[in-house]
Amino acid sequence: MSFIAGTIVGYNFLFSPNFWWTVFCIFSALASLLLSRRLKFIPIVLCGAVLGLAIITYQQNYISQYGLSGSTYKKLEISGDVKGDPYWDKDRNYVFTLTNLNVDGASRVGDVRIKTFSSAVKEGYRVTVVGKIFPIMAKPGYQISYGTVKIASFDQPVMVMAKQLFYSGIDRSLEESPAGFLKGILVGARSSLPLPLQQTLNEVGLSHIVAVSGYNLTILVVILQRLLKKRWLWASLIISLALVWSFTILTGASASILRAAVMATVFLIASYYGRPLSVFTCISITAAITLLINPSSAVEDIGWQLSFLSLTGIVVLAPIITTILPKKTPLLSDLVAVTFAAQIATVPYLLYLFGSYSIASIISNMVLMPIIPLMMLAGFLIAIVGILAPSWGYILASPLAKLISIIFDFLQYLQSQKGLIVVVRPQTYVLVIWYLLICILGAIVYHRNLDTSLASFQMPDRLVK
Repeated sequence: MSFIAGTIVGYNFLFSPNFWWTVFCIFSALASLLLSRRLKFIPIVLCGAVLGLAIITYQQNYISQYGLSGSTYKKLEISGDVKGDPYWDKDRNYVFTLTNLNVDGASRVGDVRIKTFSSAVKEGYRVTVVGKIFPIMAKPGYQISYGTVKIASFDQPVMVMAKQLFYSGIDRSLEESPAGFLKGILVGARSSLPLPLQQTLNEVGLSHIVAVSGYNLTILVVILQRLLKKRWLWASLIISLALVWSFTILTGASASILRAAVMATVFLIASYYGRPLSVFTCISITAAITLLINPSSAVEDIGWQLSFLSLTGIVVLAPIITTILPKKTPLLSDLVAVTFAAQIATVPYLLYLFGSYSIASIISNMVLMPIIPLMMLAGFLIAIVGILAPSWGYILASPLAKLISIIFDFLQYLQSQKGLIVVVRPQTYVLVIWYLLICILGAIVYHRNLDTSLASFQMPDRLVK
């Protein structure tokens, strides 16, 4: 936690790392070995804060020196690899993102979005673009519009070709809208979903199911653990870790899936060695590792903030909510507890940021989340059949296509209910008091060792989303 605090402070205030920071960290580590058990946490906390300051300061200095900020408003030649699936936006522009940049012969960090009219560019291609770079508010922060695009290499990584083959099986079995939805819930290919349906999902609070996340990864790992753990423990760990990181690379290693991959890895390794692992410890480890990868996430990435708020809310509040729900329907009680706990933890912050929130989000999540795993399994099987026997894939996919149509009719009905939208923007002090109360509840949960009798959704074989 001190490391996280250090990164936040270092992001907001300018510091200049020097030799004495290293000396301080060394003496703090030595002091923690010499002090009594009650006091040794003090130098460790100070050391963590200094490390956070140093890492975020180094990152900001590196981006300032090697980023794209000095290249804006200039006509330049940029080469890069196409990252993720290109897509058509609402204005019929073909949009893709370049990474691993080379600007006028010099390597640069960061990504740049390209808008053009040509649809020849595919994921994994090496592309050269000549045009002016402009800063934008949205990610990735920079954009070139209608520059000259030239494909330098048509070679695609093996994982990208595997994903395209998987897409082809779905496309052969389903029409555009249900195929786009299925690709979204399986591998996070949200851009393949028509824009009106994307808007529907956004307004009813279900955009997360078509943006690859820990939910997708959890389902895959749990299924594999159930199949292998009792028969072959060591292989269960190795295959599960291989699956986790292959899936992470396949889907583009976005921030959300990277967080889920780190957390799943921590849980799997602890489970293999039979070590009890507090969920609070797992959350802290995951947050620290993801900030080592990208130290500015805690401040710049709203998805990072919401995911850890949601997870902390589930860990702290869901067991409390479960105690007041009926015990005769444990699965339904778990679902209600998780949904309400996540909303309690995230809705105040969403209201603070955007000033409005739709209650339809709670309804849609409670209705649809139980059937998403079954749809993912059916979709995976249909994709395989679609690759091997397209005609059979189309026949088998017909019931799933009908179900997806019913789902979107239901979601569009919720979308039309404007009375479900709450419009309010809480003051900063209200937000502070709210999360302070959640922290106090968290301390009570931790010190009373309620994590020794976890709710079923928090057990190692049902990883926390």
